[in-house]
Amino acid sequence: MLSKNVPLDSRNVEPAPLSSDEKVKIRVNLAQIDQLSRLGVLDAAQAEAGRKAGAMDVSVSASLVARFRQENTASAEIERLAQRLHAAGLTAPARLFLTAGKPLSFSGSQMLLLAQPASRLLFREQDPAGHFYGLLEDRANVDRLLRRLDALEANKKAARTLPGPKLRGWFSSRNKSSKKESSKKESSRS
Repeated sequence: MLSKNVPLDSRNVEPAPLSSDEKVKIRVNLAQIDQLSRLGVLDAAQAEAGRKAGAMDVSVSASLVARFRQENTASAEIERLAQRLHAAGLTAPARLFLTAGKPLSFSGSQMLLLAQPASRLLFREQDPAGHFYGLLEDRANVDRLLRRLDALEANKKAARTLPGPKLRGWFSSRNKSSKKESSKKESSRS
């Protein structure tokens, strides 16, 4: 029997929360095998067998799966926010604001939580307060966002300092040699 009145074909159905001692069977790829090996969930023999197979089924605790999902969701949102700030040219002001407000990040997230009903009313599906209060709640997310902004800025500076073709020099040397050739031709004619 369903506890919620949700259509069976609905894609927005949230899975029932699992207890922390419950095991969940998941299929993991090569990158996830390495992560689980570093976390100590898989021993060396299991990890090697999974690498050879290319993927494997693993039973892990539900709390680990929930933590992994939360971190991946936060990482994706941090990346999207960093890309938007960088594209808008707001990297420096964002860094200043985030660095100065880092000690107050939890209080700021709670203020966004209070503003969420008004934000939902105004923005409907694209609720900015709802998206960002979870990110600001944890200072580690603020640090990750600052590191990502730094990396984007470093990439931009590296792209600016790459040596490009020296067209100006090529044209000027070409023009000099063509002028010399034309003056030689004129002097030989005379």
